Amino acid sequence: MMRPLRDLPIRQKLVVIMMLTTAAALLLSGFGIVALDSYLFRASMQRDLSALARIVADASTAAVAFDDAQAAAQTLAALRARPHMVAACIYRGNGTILAEYVRAGESPQCPHPLPEDEVRFTSLGLTVSDPILLQHRRIGSLVLLYDLGEIPERITLYGEIVQAILLASSVIALLISSRLRALIATPISRLAQAATSVSATSDYSIRAQKLSGDELGVLVDEFNQMLERVQLRDQELKQALDSLKSTNESLARSNEDLERFAFVASHDLQEPLRMITTYAQLLVKTHRGELDPDASMFVENIVEGTKRMRELLIDLLAYTEIRTRSGEPLAAVDLNVVLDKVKENLKAAIDGSGATIVAERLPTVPGYEGHFIPLLQNLIGNAIKYRGDQPPVIAISVEKVAGNFQFAVVDNGIGIDPEYHERIFEVFRRLHGKKIPGTGIGLSICQRVVERYGGRIWVESREGRGSKFLFTLPRGDAAIAASGEGR
Repeated sequence: MMRPLRDLPIRQKLVVIMMLTTAAALLLSGFGIVALDSYLFRASMQRDLSALARIVADASTAAVAFDDAQAAAQTLAALRARPHMVAACIYRGNGTILAEYVRAGESPQCPHPLPEDEVRFTSLGLTVSDPILLQHRRIGSLVLLYDLGEIPERITLYGEIVQAILLASSVIALLISSRLRALIATPISRLAQAATSVSATSDYSIRAQKLSGDELGVLVDEFNQMLERVQLRDQELKQALDSLKSTNESLARSNEDLERFAFVASHDLQEPLRMITTYAQLLVKTHRGELDPDASMFVENIVEGTKRMRELLIDLLAYTEIRTRSGEPLAAVDLNVVLDKVKENLKAAIDGSGATIVAERLPTVPGYEGHFIPLLQNLIGNAIKYRGDQPPVIAISVEKVAGNFQFAVVDNGIGIDPEYHERIFEVFRRLHGKKIPGTGIGLSICQRVVERYGGRIWVESREGRGSKFLFTLPRGDAAIAASGEGR
């Protein structure tokens, strides 16, 4: 019962609660009244019959004394005025019946005198036994048998009265509750309507109407204050989002301009650098033997510096080109072919270091071949460049992990301190200064390529224990979708 009541609208719920409360109170009161009346009526019946028996016994004294059965019968005949009197008998002193009265329709049987003169409820009804005295001497007995039909009749009457009162009270309670429930239901209904409107429209300027100064009024005030705070925060959030959007757009434009500038600068500066290198080398050839040691050293520094500058520009150009070609469809790239090209590009370094490269069969992935060549070339090149005392051994493997290809490039080089595991992917970040040649962009290029296709790259290494570079690339459609987002 509680579950259906819990799901009713609050107006109906208040009416049901009021009606149930009223009905329960009236029923309990009615049952109490009927039960108390039954108890009191039984006691009253005992007193009434005891007094009647005393009157009849006194009236029968002469008839018993003179053994006048006719007079005794006439005295008992007056009891027919009591419809619930079943039987009445006058016994002589020796226990024989002098006279009797039996209600019409009843079997002629006199009740036996009780062992003691008393009023007692028996299975047949209420039995009264009273002595007949003459000058304080017992000369006989009077026995009355009274049925208990009055009690259920009285209970039925009172029950009908209680039902009538219950019905009338329920109607009155319904009429009153229909008007009084508005005091509670209307403010709650208005509050619920306001909450529903806010939820449906996300309009936090809506306010609930306050209709009372009680707890419901306090609830409405708190609800309105909450809406006011939410509205203020919503406005602040919108302003912050607008500002963030503007900032992001500005940053995107700045990044595009910066990448465009880096691309143009790295491309256009290579020609002047080639000229500087060429003329520096011509200067050495033309005036060989004429330059003093200091001048020769200066020229060598110029050539070496332009060489490093050119390598830096080449890497910078590769870094900026990764996000280009966004309009071209992705192609199926066989990473085994890419690895062969990388080996050819690094042939001199591999032969010079005695490096050994062992690779599993690599998969075919969607993308641009020009992106994956610098990815593998930088990882393998670093493994060769940062080798230890032993010839480099580089192992390349791949496995499927949660819808991705996870690649691992493992070497036996000098390793990387865990402190620098994140920082090595920053642009121009170099851990060994000028002791080992490089531009500091290689791993940044690797990271940008991997993230371009929705993957990630990280390293597991300890200093002196080699390095294990891992990166993931989505398979199939996932890679195409990620590439589209990366544009």
